[in-house]
Amino acid sequence: MLSELEKIPEVNEESLLVYARLWQLEKWLREMVYIELKTKKARSWINFRKTENKVEADQKLQHMPTSDKSPLSYLDFSELTKLIKNNWELFSSYLPPQNLWEAKLEEIVHIRNRIAHYRKGHSDDLNRLLQLMRDIDHGFWGFCTSYNNIYPILPQDTDPVTKKYVELDPFSYKQVDEKEWAMFGSAPDDLRYIVSVNISNRDWAQKPDKIDGAIGYIYDVKIYMRKENRFKYKVFLERTKLFHSDVLHICLEESSASIRVTIPAKLGSEKVIEIIDLLIEETNNSVTQGFLLPDDNLAVQKLSEEWPEYVLGPKNPLTFLDPSMPCSFFSV
Repeated sequence: MLSELEKIPEVNEESLLVYARLWQLEKWLREMVYIELKTKKARSWINFRKTENKVEADQKLQHMPTSDKSPLSYLDFSELTKLIKNNWELFSSYLPPQNLWEAKLEEIVHIRNRIAHYRKGHSDDLNRLLQLMRDIDHGFWGFCTSYNNIYPILPQDTDPVTKKYVELDPFSYKQVDEKEWAMFGSAPDDLRYIVSVNISNRDWAQKPDKIDGAIGYIYDVKIYMRKENRFKYKVFLERTKLFHSDVLHICLEESSASIRVTIPAKLGSEKVIEIIDLLIEETNNSVTQGFLLPDDNLAVQKLSEEWPEYVLGPKNPLTFLDPSMPCSFFSV
């Protein structure tokens, strides 16, 4: 049986490759802009008015809905790159020097326009695009791995957020002498889950006097189920919609045994604590014993794709890629 592509004799394979690579590049540029801006500015990370009409128009198409909700998904490419240019200090550690980046980007815009308007393009278009992706490959690896480079606030009682929840993690860091801390402890048999609160920071963030309200810092909250307990992810996601616009991501794990939520510290400890309290409350309402999604190792990933961009499945590098895992980010 012929594949759908084989049924279309006009298809140019190289044009498809160029399109696929452009999609990959643009998808990750949008993710980078989202994380860096929201970590810096929290709720006011973008001018929502610019895209609200496009979002509303898209939502009216009830016969062909999508899960896209981020305003970045509705920005033109030129508007996206303008955000990078106007906030260059947030992106400079991931991208080439600004003059080189903008010169390379100008070529990519021309290639993108050719594909968008069904022109044949130049024989070197794919090579030019792949070369740019090689140039930024390590930068994007650094962008992604820094998101998963989490560490504790010590002592925990120096921060109102970690102070409140330290007792919910029986294996949290404990001081063993004047300078040394170590993770150890024991948990009662009837403990259903553990709440662990750590932090990470963006490359551009300056070290603050305190994490509470700090720009460029992220509270990394993970709730681990114990023994046979599992999350009912659909229930959890539905019941926590109240705070979805404030968090960066909700990360789902393949076995449904944990939830990870990243929250900009810029929100301030009072709001962060309110969110974590709701997380814990809805964990109690979403836990079951031995619950599993359908017998399909992609089931959680499929569920994540039914939700907006801030819900990440286990295949997304932002959920697992850390500094101990060297690789080519774009596989180029």
